[in-house]
Amino acid sequence: MAQSLERARDLYKAGKYDQAKPIFETLIKKSPNNSSLNQWYGVCLYETGEYNASEKYLKVAASRKIQDSYLYLGDLYNRQYRFSDALENYEKYKAMLQKSKQDTEAIDAKIAKAKMGEQMVRRVEEVQIIDSMIVDKQDFFKHYKLSPESGSLHDYNTFFKSQTKNNSSVYQNQKGDKIVYGVKTAKNGYDLMSRSRLVDDSWGEALSLTGNINNKDDQNFPFLLSDGVTLYYASTGEESLGGYDIFVTRMNLNSGNFLAPENMGMPFNSPFNDYMMAIDELNNIGWFASDRYQPEDKVIIYVFIPNVEKVVYQGNDEEWARSLGKISSIKQTWKKNNNYAQILQHIYNPSEVVENEPKADFIFIVNNQIVYTSLADFESKEAKDLYIKANECRKQIEELEAQLSGLREQYVNQKGNKETLSREIKKLESSLVSLYGQPEDLDNRSRAAEINVLLKQQKK
Repeated sequence: MAQSLERARDLYKAGKYDQAKPIFETLIKKSPNNSSLNQWYGVCLYETGEYNASEKYLKVAASRKIQDSYLYLGDLYNRQYRFSDALENYEKYKAMLQKSKQDTEAIDAKIAKAKMGEQMVRRVEEVQIIDSMIVDKQDFFKHYKLSPESGSLHDYNTFFKSQTKNNSSVYQNQKGDKIVYGVKTAKNGYDLMSRSRLVDDSWGEALSLTGNINNKDDQNFPFLLSDGVTLYYASTGEESLGGYDIFVTRMNLNSGNFLAPENMGMPFNSPFNDYMMAIDELNNIGWFASDRYQPEDKVIIYVFIPNVEKVVYQGNDEEWARSLGKISSIKQTWKKNNNYAQILQHIYNPSEVVENEPKADFIFIVNNQIVYTSLADFESKEAKDLYIKANECRKQIEELEAQLSGLREQYVNQKGNKETLSREIKKLESSLVSLYGQPEDLDNRSRAAEINVLLKQQKK
């Protein structure tokens, strides 16, 4: 046993966690309360990607005041979006460093990021994410199906036929006369540059984007909207939560400088690398890439519908907000009655989209011979208004039922004050009782009003 422990510790110190893990697993079964074994095994689990399994052992080690266990627990909770728990452990780790008069710069940076994450998850944006795909990192560009009007994306090395490998992209506008791209520099890492096409069809001098963009950190993966003013790009700067975060900025047309960039927040950004935001304004579709929870050679591409204005989640359910930020399920972001399959079909296979006869907005049976499919079919203004009111009432019922379902789930799972939840549930139930039956009554009144007008027209 002593020889096994010595062997495991040597592998552990060498960073060979995958080889040390099975030895520690055997040892901890014999000594489950050994604080050091819990620490070593927990770290091995974490370093080999078994994050959830690592928590149990790291918590045992933390309860025995093993210093590095707090750091690993902080990192674990950070990647799980449990930022308040991450902060608690980071602070404990920092206190131990201060007590032994060690440098705290690295942990201070982690604390700042966790505080940023805590703020972001409180202001997570509600975005309809309609598709996702896991693809090879090296050629993820080909999965962005931009319309020609939105310009095009290229791999830097292919576009410039570069011998010096750059992990970056080139955006070319619709006219093909301007490019914006990221390039590796000796001074700052990656910077954003632009070039314009000359009369002889060659590219002009590379110009650094001016304003509040290029700095000592990496700036990469740019995309310009068709207005030539709005720029999306990725940065690893101090305002980034993960490695790369996605930012948006706009050019001051008077000075030509870009204004202070704004972090796009969650769900676009995460404790991981998020980049290459592209918006197809013609089809009102956006894309961005992320390596969150992915193997090293893969990224996940999310397809979403851009909001006209930012819609921040206003609820009090922290778990739901965290789930939206993590994009735990794209289906939870969908809205009722939206045909996302048709949108995706139009994007990925536009040649297969056949223009059919105009589709019905709705089906409203007036009588056995008359069926309306649009508001323009109504002859009676009163009937049309009653029909609109009936649909508004149906929508209100749907929204209240969804709220009620959420509150009942919280009540069952004991998420929140039960007394408060009970009052809210009873209030919603009472509101729904008063609404039930109203849509049908309004429909009948609408039919009666429409038939009355049609009969009068026939008599004329």
